[in-house]
Order: sequence, then structure tokens, then C-alpha cells
Amino acid sequence: MNIYLIPGLGADKRMYAPQLKVLPHAIVLEHLAPVTNENMTQYAMRMAQSIDTSLPFSLVGTSLGGIVAMELSRILKPERVVLLATVKNRSEMPGLIRAMSLLNLHRLISGSQFKNFNQLLVKRLDSRGDSPAAAVISQMTNDASAEFIDWAVNAIVNWYPPETYPSDIVHIHGTKDQLFPIHKIKNAIPIQNGSHVMNMTMSYEVNKALLSALGLSA
Repeated sequence: MNIYLIPGLGADKRMYAPQLKVLPHAIVLEHLAPVTNENMTQYAMRMAQSIDTSLPFSLVGTSLGGIVAMELSRILKPERVVLLATVKNRSEMPGLIRAMSLLNLHRLISGSQFKNFNQLLVKRLDSRGDSPAAAVISQMTNDASAEFIDWAVNAIVNWYPPETYPSDIVHIHGTKDQLFPIHKIKNAIPIQNGSHVMNMTMSYEVNKALLSALGLSA
């Protein structure tokens, strides 16, 4: 079975280095260059072309990648869908993100400003002793396309998926995720003290839950 990993916003294959240690044959679907006025469903349809559907496959998505995985699960027929640090529908989003679509507040944040904000997260991680993760996030942020970030923020803010979803979707979520607070997340497997980047900072706990969700032995 092929396992496809979908990175978060401003991230790439490097974020999944801890998961690739236990899933060495997994395939990372790097984000595509944005198309003007493309919504999340249309983006997922393009990404679906990179998936070999002649073989059984599973999807693992983190943050933005989890949202893309939700869209892909409606287009294709994955064996399993595992979500990390993300949301399954609009009701799980914080109120501020939902309000942005009505007030267009997100248009005040450029891709470059988002990159600067991410560097603040890097400093916070570094101050807590998570220097290896901080270094990788800093590198990915520097390399990220501001144009893609502009598109992705708008696509997330204007994502209106069905509220219902298959009951077999597995959602792994940190109890200290500040972007998507766990109190709004339904039917999640909690990772105690896990942050939004827990797959990098608490890889042992996340990998254990991930392998179980995929039906693989640790």
C-alpha cells in the first residue's frame, strides 16, 4: 500500500523527516504552484493526478495538508485517511479564521508577512529547547513561496466543506495546538502537550499513533 504524506502551509518534505524514519517508503506530495482563483477542491483535483490509484493507498495530511487530504478523500478512494494538527470541517476552525472570510481580514496579511510570523514561532521553539525543529522550520519558511502562501491562506479561509465526514477518518491532535485548539476538534486522538508542529517536536508519540492509525506495527 502506498502512503502519501501532504505537508502543511509553508512546509515541504523536510517536515516529515521524523515520519519517514518509520515510513521510509512513504511518498511526500509537495505542494503545487497555485492557479489564480483556484479553490481548495480544484487544487486537490490537480494534486490527485500525482496519486497512483491503481494500487491501494492511504493519505496522511498535516495542517493545510490535512485539509487537502479531506478534499482528496472525496475525490478518490483511499484505504485510510490520517489527519495531524488540522481541521475536518469549518466548525472546527477558530472563530477568527471563520470571520476572516466575511471581513477579508486575511487580505491584510501578505505571504511575506506570514513568513515573518513563522519566524517568531521558530524563536519560540528554539527558546524551549526544540532547536532541531526550529532550524528546519526556519529553512522551510525561508524557501517557501510567498505567492503560494497568499493563495493557501485565502483558500483555507474560504474553505466550506460538508460538515459531515466518514467516521473512519483518524484525527491525531495536540492538546496544546494554539492554531487549531483541541477543544473545537471532534473525535481526535490527543497527544498530550503536543503543539501544532508536534510531528517534529514529539515524533515518538506521533509516530506511534500514526503507525497504529495506518494499521502498521511500531
